[in-house]
Amino acid sequence: MTHSPRRRPARRSTRGVGGAALAAVLVFAPVTAVAADAPATAASSPAPIASASPAPAADVPELSAPASSATPAAAPAAAPAAAAVDAMNYVVNAVPGAVTTEAASAAVVAAGGTVLARWDEIGVVTARSTAAGFVDRVRASSSVESAGPTRTAAVRATPDADAGGDAESSAVPSTGVQATGLAERVADVADPGEERRWNDQAVHAAEARAVQPGTPAVLVGVLDSGIDATHPDLVSQVDPAASVGCSVDGVADPDPAAWAPSSDAATSTREHGTHVAGIIAAADDGRGVVGVAPGVRLASVKVVDADGFIYPEYAICGYMWAAQQQMDVTNASFFVDPWAAWCSADPDQAPALDAVARAVAWSQHEGVLDVAAAGNATVGAVAVDLAHKTADSLSPNDSTPQPGRDVSQGCSQLPAEVDGVVTVSSAQQGGGGSIEKSRFSNYGAGVVDLTAPGAAVLSTVPGGGFATLSGTSMAAPHVAGVAALLASVHPGATPAELRDLLARQAGGETPSEYFGAGMVDAFAAVTEDLGRGAVAVASDGVLQAGAAATLRGAGFVPGETVRAEGDAFDESTSSVADQRGRVQLPVRLSPGTPTGPLSFSVAGSSGSSAVVDVEVQEVLAGPVVTSPADGDRLPSGQAVVVEGTSIDSARVTVTVEPAGSPPSGDLPAGDAPAGDLPAGDLPATARASAAAPDAAESSTVRAEQDGTFRATFAGLAAGDWRVSAVTWTVDDVVSATGPAVLFAVDPVPAPVPGDEAGVPAEPGAAPAGPGSASPTPGSSPGEGVVPTGASGRPFAADRARASSAALAWTGSEPGPVALAALLIVAFGVVGVGVGRRRPGDEPR
Repeated sequence: MTHSPRRRPARRSTRGVGGAALAAVLVFAPVTAVAADAPATAASSPAPIASASPAPAADVPELSAPASSATPAAAPAAAPAAAAVDAMNYVVNAVPGAVTTEAASAAVVAAGGTVLARWDEIGVVTARSTAAGFVDRVRASSSVESAGPTRTAAVRATPDADAGGDAESSAVPSTGVQATGLAERVADVADPGEERRWNDQAVHAAEARAVQPGTPAVLVGVLDSGIDATHPDLVSQVDPAASVGCSVDGVADPDPAAWAPSSDAATSTREHGTHVAGIIAAADDGRGVVGVAPGVRLASVKVVDADGFIYPEYAICGYMWAAQQQMDVTNASFFVDPWAAWCSADPDQAPALDAVARAVAWSQHEGVLDVAAAGNATVGAVAVDLAHKTADSLSPNDSTPQPGRDVSQGCSQLPAEVDGVVTVSSAQQGGGGSIEKSRFSNYGAGVVDLTAPGAAVLSTVPGGGFATLSGTSMAAPHVAGVAALLASVHPGATPAELRDLLARQAGGETPSEYFGAGMVDAFAAVTEDLGRGAVAVASDGVLQAGAAATLRGAGFVPGETVRAEGDAFDESTSSVADQRGRVQLPVRLSPGTPTGPLSFSVAGSSGSSAVVDVEVQEVLAGPVVTSPADGDRLPSGQAVVVEGTSIDSARVTVTVEPAGSPPSGDLPAGDAPAGDLPAGDLPATARASAAAPDAAESSTVRAEQDGTFRATFAGLAAGDWRVSAVTWTVDDVVSATGPAVLFAVDPVPAPVPGDEAGVPAEPGAAPAGPGSASPTPGSSPGEGVVPTGASGRPFAADRARASSAALAWTGSEPGPVALAALLIVAFGVVGVGVGRRRPGDEPR
C-alpha cells in the first residue's frame, strides 16, 4: 500500500542528551549517504527494534540494528595507505557551521579511510579504515569537530549466508538482542484468536479501537531486527516502500531482503522486530493478535545485524531514514552497542554519542516522535537507576568488558537518554488492579517518561506464529502505538505536542521514578483534548448478551453520576465521573438480548449524554439437564436429584418450578421450555393430578472439572415440574437458560378400603388404622398380623395399643354401656340390610 507522507511543521526538541546537537544540525544541507564506489545519493534510514538492556548476557540476548539504506556514492581517491591494522568503522562529525560534509569526507580519504555514508543534514560521515593512526589524522583536520570508533572489536567481513544475511559484523558475535530489549521468552502460543490480555486492557486499547484504530496516513518506523512482512497479521500492515535495511555498515538498502529478519540470526534476534511490530499495529482481522493501532502503517527499519548488535552507524542510518520518509513515530527497543552508557568525556565514545544525538534531533526536527525502551537488567542483576548511574562492568559487549567503569558523570544510554525521546519502563499487573514495576525494568526520575505493559506480552513472530516475550522492548511499542493514535487524531501536532499529550493523558501512577507520568492510555488519546464532549464505548464495540462488561467513558462532567439507560440491561449500576471526566461503568445485557446492532444512551446527572453503538454477541449456551429425563415420573417421598453438564468449575443455578408457571429463566425467543406445552401434550400425571406443586425452588452448585453438576431437591409436592439451569462462568458470564425438562412427582396412592382410613371393610370388621387390630382368636393380645377383610391387606399390629383391652379406634375403655351400644349398632345395620332386599335379589 502506498500513501503520501504527511508534511508537518518543523519541531524542536528540548530534553536529554543532544540539546546542542540540533542547533548545530540545522546549518547543514540535506543528508547524503556516500560510499567509495558509487555516485552520491541522498538517503537516510530508520529501522525498528526493541530496546535492549545495558549489556548482553547469554540468557538475555540483545538485538542489533540493520544497515542504512543509503546508496553507496563516490568519494575522493584514497591517500597512500599507512601501516595496516584490523578494519574499524568510525563516525566523523564535521565542525558546526559547515554546509556539507565534503571537507570532512576529504579528511577521511586523506587519512587513509573510505567513506561509507554522508549525512549532510547533520554533518556526520561514517567511514572505515585499516590505516594505523587514522583517527588521529582525521581529528587533526580543521574541518572535523570530532571522530571516533563505533565499536571496540574489529569489523569482520562475512559472506551473505542468504538474501537476508549481513555483510559485516563485529568480531565477537553477540548472543542476540541486548538485555535492554529481551528479558525473557515465555512461550510459543497457538493462534489466540485476538484474545484480550492484560496488556491490552491496561492501556485500554480495545476501547480506543472502538473509537479510532488509527489512520493509514500515519507511518510508524520499527527500528529493530526486521519485520516478517509475510506474517498473516502483518502482511497488510507493512509498507515496503518505506522500509529499509541499515545493518550493513549503516548504509541504507531498500531491498526487501535487507529489511527482513536475518535467517541465520539467533531466535531472540530474528523474532524481536516482528514481535515489536505486532504490538504496535497487528491487523484487527479476527485472528492472531491485534495491535494498539491496527489502522496505521508500519515501516521495517532494520538496525540490528545478524549477530545481534546495533552499532552507532546503524542507528544513525535508521533515524535519518525516518526523517527522510516523514515518519510520524519511531520505536527503538534497543540500546546502541557496544557501550551500555556512552560517556562524553571519553574521546573515543563522545563522537558516536554526538552523532547519534544529531540523528535523533534531526528526525524530531522533521516531525518524528521517537520512542525508546529504558532497558533491562541482565538475569540475576539489579535494574539500573538511569538517573543515578554508578559503575558499568558489562561494557563493551563486543570485546572484553571493562570492570568497574565509572559512568556516574556525563554518560548516557543511547537512544533512551537523548533529548526529546520518550523513554518507557516496563510495568506488570499487581494486586487489586494496581500495577508494579517489572523486576527487570530500568528506571529513573527525570529519565523515564511513561510506563507500559512489558511482562509476558503476546505478539507475532516470524513464520506466522505467536509468542509471549518480556522486556522493556515490549513496553515501548505500546507507547509507540498510542503515539500513532494521537498522530491520527492530531494530524498537525509536533513531536513535542504529542509528547506532552502522552504525559498529560497517562494514568498518573506513582512513584514517577518507576512510571514517569504513569501508564499510557490509548482511549484517552482518541477521546480527550479534542473538544468532542462526552463519549462512551464498549471494548472493541462489542457486548455479549449475559456477560458482565465495563463501558469506558470520557468527557463527562467531573463528579456527575453516570448510568446506562435501556431495557436491555439486567444490571446497570451507576458510576461517578472522576476529576478528569472519565468513567468506568459496569453493565450486563440480559441473556435474552438478540444478537446484532444495539444502540443505547449513557447519561450523566449534570446533563452529559453519549450514544453507545455496539454489536451484541450471542449469549453463552445454557447447561443441559441429563437427569431426570423429559417425561420421567418419580415416586413421591423421595429426593429429586438433578444432574447435567455445564462448563468446568462454573457455578450452575438449577431451578425446579411448577410446569404450568411462566419460565423463570430469561430465554431468547423461540427457546420456550417444554413446560409451556398445551395441556394435551403434558404427561398423564399432569392432567390427572389433583394436587398443585409448590412454588419454584433453586439450588446453586459448582460444576466439576469435567463440567458435570448435581443438585438435590427434597420434599417436592406431587404434580408436574419443570427443571432448567443457568451457568455463571468464572469470568462472570451468565448463560442462557438451558433446555427445560418436564417430569412429574406421583401423588401418594389413594387408600385401599380398610387401609389406614378408619372405615370397616365389611360389617363387623374393626376400622383400619394405626393400632386398630383386635386379637385373633387363639392369638395372644398384640401379636402377629391381623387380616382386615377380603378387600384389605395385612399390616402389623401396634403392639403398644394391642396389649391392653383398649378400643384403638375410639380411645375409650370397654364397659357395659359401651358394649350394649355396639351390639345395638351392629344388629341395626344387619336389620337394615335385610329389610331392603327385594325378591329379585334372591339367589336362584
